[in-house]
Amino acid sequence: MAKYLTVILGCLLSAFSSSFSDEVPTIAISCGKTPLTALPKYQHSMDVFGFKDLLVSLWDEDTKVVMVLQNELSFEDFTVKDDHGHSLFKLFENTEEKRFFPSVDQPEKAVEMLSKNGFSIKDYNDDTYVNGSGKIIALADLNENNHNNNNDRQSTLLKNNDNISKMFNHLCKQYTNVVLVFSGKLNPWIKKTEESDALHFVTRHLMAADSTSEPLKIIDPKGKSLIYSASYPTLSINNGPDTQLKGSNAEVFIDDSRDSLLKVGTTFLANESKVTLRFRFERKTFNWDLKSIEFDNGSSNVLLTPKQPIGAQKGLSYFSEGPVIFSNETIVLKFNDKFQVQPWLTKSSENAKFSDPQERDSFFTPPILAGLFVTFLLLFIVTWGITMIMDIKTMDTFDDPKGKTITVNVAE
Repeated sequence: MAKYLTVILGCLLSAFSSSFSDEVPTIAISCGKTPLTALPKYQHSMDVFGFKDLLVSLWDEDTKVVMVLQNELSFEDFTVKDDHGHSLFKLFENTEEKRFFPSVDQPEKAVEMLSKNGFSIKDYNDDTYVNGSGKIIALADLNENNHNNNNDRQSTLLKNNDNISKMFNHLCKQYTNVVLVFSGKLNPWIKKTEESDALHFVTRHLMAADSTSEPLKIIDPKGKSLIYSASYPTLSINNGPDTQLKGSNAEVFIDDSRDSLLKVGTTFLANESKVTLRFRFERKTFNWDLKSIEFDNGSSNVLLTPKQPIGAQKGLSYFSEGPVIFSNETIVLKFNDKFQVQPWLTKSSENAKFSDPQERDSFFTPPILAGLFVTFLLLFIVTWGITMIMDIKTMDTFDDPKGKTITVNVAE
């Protein structure tokens, strides 16, 4: 009996791992009047059968549907920003009619299953729909397999964005109603080990990026904080050119190590001039924040504040694909690549390691807030109605039917 249970559990775990490895984000955009506009703005995760049914629902006789797949796609690919703070997928950022699916299980398999519904899957080209009729879904395969190097990954995503933009714009000029669905075959953050076929998460922690540039690592001597960037930051003063900071072999020091305040600093070289940066962390009851960086070049000491809040819950780290910018009126300090930081570590400096990063997506979306508002409004109405009903009082005095009736004389 135990042998059969082991086999069954092994099969279930294998099936679960295989399915989980192929869960990738998916986005659909459209031009014209298509079935996509009827879908809710906020979508949930779906399995392979749900996604197949979605593709079937997006097709009609007046709508052209094209499925675009790249080898590897993760949620982080949609959050990467360029130097101007815009998404690398500018097409999706600028398109009004779009629906985002955070997790779709095996989208490639779902496309293959469409043949059972009478669909023909054809490779995309300029004449895909010209020489065919019936239920046709075009499939465009973007060949890319490079996510280890951050710079190469960004250039790959930009190239794919250009290819998808050309494809989508060409179809929208040629046809009135077009739906383009973009997804991936695998999640790059889940891989098989060399020793076995077991799946595991690729760490997003310290030194996860394999960049050609020299990374910046700051570990204070007491092991209380950890700061990492895939490359050294750049410095610009009075709108001047960006200067790459360099290491000076200076020791990391702690200016302040109170329970609610931590200052960690070190010295860099900027055009042979010494520059000291002190990272100022503040801690509240359950959260910590990187409030500012003290910039000291010998002649001046100023505070550089981040353009966006940097912080997390206690016990979690902050992670960003970059760029991360600290500035004041005249000085701009920019971390262009991956940036991760965490103060008040629990482990020693010898074993210093980042905890899981804080999820930065907003939990309370507009539909959730609207739902809560309507719920509280209905509860108030129901409570008020019940209170009014309970306050209704019946008459406690009635006329005696056997007694003398009340007569009211009305004078004319």
